Formats: sequence, C-alpha cells, structure tokens
Amino acid sequence: MNPYDEVEEDLPDEASETAGAPSKSQIKREDQVLQALGKRMTSLSAKQIAEFPVEESLRDALLEWKRIRSHEAQRRHIKRIGKLVREHDVEALELAMDRADPNSSLSMSATRVAQEWCDRLLRDAKPALTQFVERYEVADIQLLRQLQRAALPDAQAEAPTPAVRKLMRFVRQQVVQKTA
Repeated sequence: MNPYDEVEEDLPDEASETAGAPSKSQIKREDQVLQALGKRMTSLSAKQIAEFPVEESLRDALLEWKRIRSHEAQRRHIKRIGKLVREHDVEALELAMDRADPNSSLSMSATRVAQEWCDRLLRDAKPALTQFVERYEVADIQLLRQLQRAALPDAQAEAPTPAVRKLMRFVRQQVVQKTA
C-alpha cells in the first residue's frame, strides 16, 4: 500500500466542489437576462415606475436612467439596474412588466379578449353583461352598466367614440386582473 493513497483520499475533490456552482458563463448569461429586464423597465413612464412593485433603490435607479444621456454611462447604469433587479422576484417583475408593456404578448392578448367582450357587450347587452360579471367577478357592476349604457348608442359608429373607449378600458382592466 502506498502511503500517499490515504492522503489523496482526504483531499477534497475539485470537481465535486465546483459541480454545484454555476460557471462564469452561466452567471454572465443570467446577468444579461436581468439587464434586459432592467432595460425593458426603463421604457416605462415615470408614473408607471412610481406604481411599479419594486424597492425604492431600483425605482430611483430607473428614474435616474432617464436623465442619463451618455451612451457609456447608460451602459454602466443598466449593469447597476441589473444588480438591483437580482434582489427582487424576477418572475413577479416580468409579469408586472408584461402588464405594463402594451407590446407584450400578455397585453396584446388581454386587448384582443377585451375587444371581443366589448363587441359582445354592445351587441347582446344583458346576456353578455351577465356572462362577463360571472366570468370576471366585477366588483363595480354599476359602473360597468353605466359604461355599457353610454356606449350603446355609439355601437354602430365607424370610429370608437369616447364612451366606447371608456368601456374598452374598463373591460381590459378586468381581463388583465383576472389573468394575473
């Protein structure tokens, strides 16, 4: 028996220690995803950022990004925003961003569903209203009825009138809340 065999058994195996740790490349890829989410968040308006479910440090960083004009400074600041995003629940932020971003698939889907419901509410007034309230559990049924009554005379108009747009906004809000 070789006396060095025992010593080698006591030494930690480098492969077993690093097997659970992510590689540098994996860490960089994760950072890029967080930075991309941060970059999407910078496209929000100041009002949307103020209402966004994030800590004050990230909110301040997002608002500060809007004041930065230098390309290099913006690049560095996005890295900072990515680090701040890491401290949050990324999935919740992505969902909130999908709700806020009008170009997201969630938002487009909600708009399409809301448009279909508006058409039904204006075409089949009472049955559609009952089905909508049952499906989306509307808290303010009276407001929905008022919006529907105001939009009914304009239902056949070529362009959406202000009353129809108000109804659409309300219905879309209910659809988005239900999908969340």
